[in-house]
Amino acid sequence: MELKEFSHKGEAIEKEIKKEFRFMGRTIKKRRVGLIIAAAGVIAVIVVALFIRSQKFDVWDYVTISYEGANGYASPDFTLNKDKLYKGLMGKSTDSDKSYNVKMLIASIDITTEAEDVSNGDKYKVTIGFDKKYEDAVGISMGSGSRKIKASGIQKGTAISLFDNVDVMFAGISPEATVNISNNWEDEYLSGLTFTADKTTGIKFGDSVNVTCDVTYEDIARHGYLAEKLEQSYDADKLPSFATNVSQIDSKVIEQVKKEVLETIASETSVNTFHMLYKATKDVSFLYHVNNETCTDSKVTGVYFLSGNGQQTDANNYIYVFASAVISDSEDSRTVYFAFSYSNTYLNVDGTFDMNHDNENKRYICSDDYEALYEECVGSRSSSYSINEIK
Repeated sequence: MELKEFSHKGEAIEKEIKKEFRFMGRTIKKRRVGLIIAAAGVIAVIVVALFIRSQKFDVWDYVTISYEGANGYASPDFTLNKDKLYKGLMGKSTDSDKSYNVKMLIASIDITTEAEDVSNGDKYKVTIGFDKKYEDAVGISMGSGSRKIKASGIQKGTAISLFDNVDVMFAGISPEATVNISNNWEDEYLSGLTFTADKTTGIKFGDSVNVTCDVTYEDIARHGYLAEKLEQSYDADKLPSFATNVSQIDSKVIEQVKKEVLETIASETSVNTFHMLYKATKDVSFLYHVNNETCTDSKVTGVYFLSGNGQQTDANNYIYVFASAVISDSEDSRTVYFAFSYSNTYLNVDGTFDMNHDNENKRYICSDDYEALYEECVGSRSSSYSINEIK
């Protein structure tokens, strides 16, 4: 081969090599640009993610604080505007998954404090917490942790006279009266208050009963009321009292009772299904007689007042009205004696005498033996009662 021919081939090879190197350079350059673009994309994604994660929705912006109770006894109450917070967290998004996570996040929010008996100007700590997993799912950073709050806007409280709507009533007769307490407040909280008397039974004329509210001043103030006082005394100065001696007994009342006694004897005897002679004698033979009993020559034979001497175990006093009548049927006739019993006669508040004298048909016993009847009703009580005849 000639040198010239070799020279031409060398030049051709050199051109091919140079051409190839130029192509590789362009390829390398293109790959470098591609890598740069890819890296930029990753960085952009990270930046966007960090931007989204760094968006803060301070829960405090959606919390309203109010106070229940009077100044000095108030407790804070926190209201979260959930609708407004939901809209703020969702923005313009309509994604259902995000909506679910936002709702769960809001539902998990808990606002707590240990503050109580707060006054205007007091500073107290409030803590807000929530479920972090829903915060992460939403991709939001929310303000949490604790914050110091300075109290303001607490009302002074409503001054009340607690016993203005509390009725204390005495019932019964001295010295065995009782006390009843009625709460007449219409306010929901005040109407639920209860009261206790230091004496509820065995109350006598002139006694003083102290009534106290069962709830403390502080507890009432925590509901916004400032009570003037929590206890008040009531005098039992309008009580009827038991009669203690014959001089207190009104003869007009006794005359009315005598009339009723005789009417009762007559009406009881006239009942065709009732055997007065059997009741008086306990003799069963009278049950076989034709039941057409009559009552004649009925009269009151004596009225006795029995006043307790402190040793009695039943009534404070008794009035016994004794009467007699001739009771006859178609075959026999007997003088029957009756004893009508009236217990706990009393003096009204104005000092007038009175006694319960109803249901006379249930107040008497009878016998054909006057001495036995008197002993059963009056004589047997001589150790516990002083006995005086009412003329």
